[in-house]
Amino acid sequence: MPFSKLLAGYGTVTLGEGMTVESVCALLKMRAEDGTAAWSVRSGGAVLPSEERLGVLEGLTTSIRGRLIRAWQGTLGPGQHGSLAPVQFSELLAGLETIGVVDQYLIESVFAIIKARRPDGSAVWHVRSSEMKLSSEELLGALDGYAGTVRQEVAGSWNW
Repeated sequence: MPFSKLLAGYGTVTLGEGMTVESVCALLKMRAEDGTAAWSVRSGGAVLPSEERLGVLEGLTTSIRGRLIRAWQGTLGPGQHGSLAPVQFSELLAGLETIGVVDQYLIESVFAIIKARRPDGSAVWHVRSSEMKLSSEELLGALDGYAGTVRQEVAGSWNW
């Protein structure tokens, strides 16, 4: 299904002028009808090798850990959001396909890891989240779990 349909109504901020989304891996926090939380990952665009996904997840989780440490130490500076304009995820990820979500779940929050290309063709990574942001601790736990799955996928592909 189109990402634009899956994430219709969820907002975030733009990537920046001239960026073209190449690939996305979205971590979805969902809620079942009975109130139970569930996590799911949806991807679209160019398929990323497992090693590349693992590298991005390792870098991202290391960055979040560092941010949490600085927050505990009281040395975390103000956020840097620049002048990024609001945009709908449906617009940001237009044209990319993914797998849908079972009807019994409602998407509560979206955290997307996006590989994009600058106008000169160089690759750049972005992270974007929906209006209902996850705490750094919750995000780190979810990303660590996903990274563990990708780690096993990479390990399973090795021939010893």
